[in-house]
Amino acid sequence: MKFFLSILTVFALLTSVYAQTAQKAAAQAPEKTGSDYEFFSLAFFPGVSTSPDYVDVYGVRLGAPVSFGDHSFVAGAELAVLAAMTSGIYGLQSAGLFVTADRVEGVQFSIVNNAKKVYGLQLGLVNLSEDAAFQIGLVNYIKNSKVPFLPILNVCF
Repeated sequence: MKFFLSILTVFALLTSVYAQTAQKAAAQAPEKTGSDYEFFSLAFFPGVSTSPDYVDVYGVRLGAPVSFGDHSFVAGAELAVLAAMTSGIYGLQSAGLFVTADRVEGVQFSIVNNAKKVYGLQLGLVNLSEDAAFQIGLVNYIKNSKVPFLPILNVCF
């Protein structure tokens, strides 16, 4: 139980840091053009990566320890040691501690998964979604579902 509470505390702290960083980055990010994409991106922390946070990735975004993409998406795989945070995922998003995205079309795999809409699978101990999702885990919560909380398996489309 202590381990679970520790994970939720870390998740809450990292989410608040992410929200503050996202607001700053949104104000500073230049407008995207049609050619703002890369095949590979290596990120260390928000704002510290081989490409700007707003650049889309068609391939692989790696996070050592944190992967971050504000107002961007990954079509392929986003893999990180601790946390992966991107606006949109089309493929796989995985990290050791938690992952978060606005829209997922594919799979989220981590201890804690968080997304607004998931057209695919969330697989982890704690799975959180606002709208649509197929979740397998110990704690599964879909905010706008008729049955928002179910352990083991929860589905809403």
